[in-house]
Amino acid sequence: MSGRLVVTTRRIRIEPDGIDVEASEGETILQASRRAGVVLPYECGWGSCGACKVTLLEGRVELIFPGAPAVSPRDARRGRILTCQSRAVLDLRIARSPGEWPGTAMPCAEHTATLMAVEDLGPEIRQFTFETAAKVGFLPGQYAILHLGEGLRRCYSMCNLPGEKTLQFIAKRYENGPGSNALAALRPGESITIEAPFGVATLGRSPGCKVLVAGGTGIAPILAMVRQAAQERLDFDAPVHVIYGARSPADLAAADLLAQAASRVPHARYLPVVEEAPSGWPYAKGFVTDAIAATIADPGAAEFYVAGPPAMVGAVKTLLLRSDVPVTQVHCDSFG
Repeated sequence: MSGRLVVTTRRIRIEPDGIDVEASEGETILQASRRAGVVLPYECGWGSCGACKVTLLEGRVELIFPGAPAVSPRDARRGRILTCQSRAVLDLRIARSPGEWPGTAMPCAEHTATLMAVEDLGPEIRQFTFETAAKVGFLPGQYAILHLGEGLRRCYSMCNLPGEKTLQFIAKRYENGPGSNALAALRPGESITIEAPFGVATLGRSPGCKVLVAGGTGIAPILAMVRQAAQERLDFDAPVHVIYGARSPADLAAADLLAQAASRVPHARYLPVVEEAPSGWPYAKGFVTDAIAATIADPGAAEFYVAGPPAMVGAVKTLLLRSDVPVTQVHCDSFG
C-alpha cells in the first residue's frame, strides 16, 4: 500500500469568461482564484461586506463561517455565494456579475509569518509581533486574517506602520473565544498563515476636524493611523481628537504609545475615558459616546474613524446618525 498523500482538488469554472481554477482541499474559492492569479472582486475577506458574491451555477459548496453577516437566506435561494467563505465540495461552475471584471480587489496575498515576540499590555491583552519573509504592503487602519487552526480564521488590525517585514497585532484573550485562545497559545518560533491586507477604513488626508475613536483592542488600527499622522507630519488645519475608551484604566492597553503618537500630531488632543473610574481619575468617565457628545461641538463638520467591539462601534454609529453626520464621514470596519 502506497504511503503517498492524496490531495483532493476541485475545478472551478468562472463564467462568462470560461476560466478554470484548481482549488486545493481546504481552500476557499477566493483563495484558489487569487493563488492562480485570477482576481475576483472582494473587499473585506471576512464575509461582512458581500462584495465577493457570485452565482453558483453548478456544484456544491460549504461555508467556513455560516454566521457571516453577508450570508442570507435570500441569497441561498438565489444561488448567491460568498467566494471568501465558500469551499468547493464538488467541481463548481460560478458566474460573476457583469461589469465586475477584473474588479477592484485590494492587493492581498497569503504570507507565512513567524511569531517573534509576545508582550503583555493589560489583563489578558497582548501585543503579538510576527515576521514575514518579505515586506507586506498595507495602509495604517487595515487588518489581516490570521489562520489559527482548521477552519479557524480571525481578523486583527495591524498596529504598526508598514515598510518592514513585521506585522504587529493587539489582541485580548477571551475565556470562551476559540480564536483568541488559539492566538494566545502560540509561542515564539511558531508560524501561521496570514492573509493581508483587508479593510478600507484608512486615514484620509483632506483638511478638517478628525475624530479617531478606539474601544478596547480597537486601539490597534487607531494607533496605526495616529502613528501615520505623526510620521508623515499631517496637518489637517483643524482639531484632531483621539478618544480611547475601556472598562478600567488597566484595560487601556498601549495608552502610553497612543498618547505619545498623538503628541506629535498638530492640533491633536488625546482623551482616555473609562467606565469604571477610580477615585481621582483625572480624565473622562463613562462611554466613548459620552466623550464624543461632550467633546465634539459640531459632529457634522468632523470625519470619524471608529474601531472596537461591535457593540461600541454600533453605539457610536447610532450617535453619529442622530447627530446628522453623513455616512461618508464615518469610517469603520465591522468584525468582531
